[in-house]
Amino acid sequence: MRTVLRVAGLSLAGTVTIGPLSFPVPAVAGSRGSEGGPANRPDGSVLLTSPADAALGRRRVALETAGSRWDLEFAVPAPEVSGIAGAADLAAPGSWVIHWPLTPDQWETIHASKPTLVVLGNARTLFAEGEAFALAIRDIRERLGGAPAVWAPRIALPHRLAFLTYAGIDLLDTTEALWRAHNGIYLDETLGELDRTASLGRCACRHCLGVEPDVGFHVRHVFRREGALVAAAIRAGRLRELVEARLTAEPALAELLRYADRAWAQLLDQRTPVVGLGKLGYVLRESQRRPEVTRFLQRLEERYRPPASKELLLVLPCSKTKPYRASPSHRRYWRALENLGRLDRVHVASVTAPLGVVPRELEDVYPARHYDIPVTGEWDEAERAAVVRCLSHLIRNGGYRSVICHLDPVEYGFLRSALPDSLPSVWTSGDDRTLSPPALDAMRRAVEGALCSLPSRGSGPLFTVREELREVAAFQFGRAAADLLFAEPARLMGRPWFQRLTDGRHTDLATWREERGLFQLTAAGGQRMLPAHPLEVEVGEGLTLSGDLFTPGVVRADRQIRSGDAVLLTRGGTLLAVGEAELPGPLMVELPHGRAVTVRHRVRPGTTH
Repeated sequence: MRTVLRVAGLSLAGTVTIGPLSFPVPAVAGSRGSEGGPANRPDGSVLLTSPADAALGRRRVALETAGSRWDLEFAVPAPEVSGIAGAADLAAPGSWVIHWPLTPDQWETIHASKPTLVVLGNARTLFAEGEAFALAIRDIRERLGGAPAVWAPRIALPHRLAFLTYAGIDLLDTTEALWRAHNGIYLDETLGELDRTASLGRCACRHCLGVEPDVGFHVRHVFRREGALVAAAIRAGRLRELVEARLTAEPALAELLRYADRAWAQLLDQRTPVVGLGKLGYVLRESQRRPEVTRFLQRLEERYRPPASKELLLVLPCSKTKPYRASPSHRRYWRALENLGRLDRVHVASVTAPLGVVPRELEDVYPARHYDIPVTGEWDEAERAAVVRCLSHLIRNGGYRSVICHLDPVEYGFLRSALPDSLPSVWTSGDDRTLSPPALDAMRRAVEGALCSLPSRGSGPLFTVREELREVAAFQFGRAAADLLFAEPARLMGRPWFQRLTDGRHTDLATWREERGLFQLTAAGGQRMLPAHPLEVEVGEGLTLSGDLFTPGVVRADRQIRSGDAVLLTRGGTLLAVGEAELPGPLMVELPHGRAVTVRHRVRPGTTH
């Protein structure tokens, strides 16, 4: 049984119940030798008895928590062993020791038993191989779902804790760390493994101060310290940043993260929310592979189209302040265009890494509002390719009559490959900085000239705002659902930072706030979108939806649902309510318990829209 409080990477942080034991996860099991030595329990919750026996391939191990003990039997296999361990190798119902890889029939046998615990018996061998470990974790979660707890014996070291937590390992142990420490290796969570002389003065634990002779006290101290940091990173939604910060401690971790980003791409996308808070640092090359970045780029190309009323594309550099429109630089750009007519026909798009190109109407969509990067004016090949691809998408799908690039022509010269010869384009900064008076004046003249050449039309700024928010809805729900939501006679009301979409009379369909960046639906809005079946959760028969929806009441959930999504709750094709997803769609049906959806609005009986 698993209770999920937070999702971070593949980690489902919360509580698991295995046999008679119940403890918080992720957890690092401390150890006590078979001779009854002192307990070394890093997180205060789980104890692994006789780890030395397990390391030597013997078969008797026990997990303990306060007041409970659970005896397990398993063998740590030789590297060539794979498959399911024999029946005597794990003496606990619904729990399995596996030696990856497994056959399809073996996976089916385990899945049919609805396991509560899976022990990756050859984890140490797989971890040393790198890619094999990433593939094993993928197979476990894709074939068995998120419900079983996973124990990976004898691979945990303090500097690996963030990555292993990100990998969704629920239970680790200190066996390997104790073995290395007793063999003269000093363990540090930031620098990895050091010799004793290099470690002087780095730690103030009782062992390092000479009070306790047992090196196990240092192991316990450093695991607790790093475990507390991992827990804080999970609560803050910044576990991936901590993983990237630990890559320098061991080159193998960088290798493993690259394999993981490829092998777990779909799983990581499922587990990553669509909304966020605070600032996220994207510092390393590995940051460009984060799931929220790849999702933003994918949705831009698959779902987003430039508003039809935008006929002049103005390409600007990004800014440190987010959203860009609130930054001093972008305010100066816009002030330079004051009093020009037809500015509603100008489409502003900002060039940035790692998101490629961010149109003005998507500046509040996660993670465009939340990222921070080092800016040096140097672009690597992957960053250039993303920008060119996104700009080409805008130009190919937009109705632009001309493009103005208010960019440094040297730094951004690689963008010329995205500008077709058939589309007039002008670079306005020249040798001046983009904020210099001559550059701003050149931009104004170019924009004014381009706007004067446009034919007149009847629509104005209010129509443009409607088009822009329609593209936000398409980015969020898909184009078919957005078309239904914004179908006539839908109208917008409100202020720039808070918009209400109504049915043209007195009924609200959805609201949009800039700090969230995405729409929240009302029951009437959900009813409008229902024929497109976007982000739909089917509720079980006989369940009275008087409060929030929990996983036992979920019959089916759209696999495209991510945490934070606005979802439709239905039964037999009839809308019951709308709400906000607390779990990704796949986990709503995989987990036996937990809140699936926070219900916002219910459909009143007899109501029609």
